[in-house]
Amino acid sequence: MFESLVDIAFRRAQEEGALDNLPGAGKPITPASLDADPFAHAFAESGAMTPFGAVQRRIEEARTRLARTTEPEQLRAIQAEIAALETRKAIEMETWKRYG
Repeated sequence: MFESLVDIAFRRAQEEGALDNLPGAGKPITPASLDADPFAHAFAESGAMTPFGAVQRRIEEARTRLARTTEPEQLRAIQAEIAALETRKAIEMETWKRYG
């Protein structure tokens, strides 16, 4: 059986106890986090950011700005920004599904 370098490193870390008592160990994974970002549950406590999470954060920030804006030209610009970010997020998700 072929074992990848990642599998070997993971098994070795388990055997050495490097994965014991990690933050969040034994806690259930929130199902909603798996729908939006496949790595959200793994990164939630560390503060690290996945490509999906980074794009989603930018989308949320743009939506907040959109809600505060009344200028028609700014509204259109922010809406275009959100559309571009949503497209980028969809591409990232599709790439992950195909090659992840």
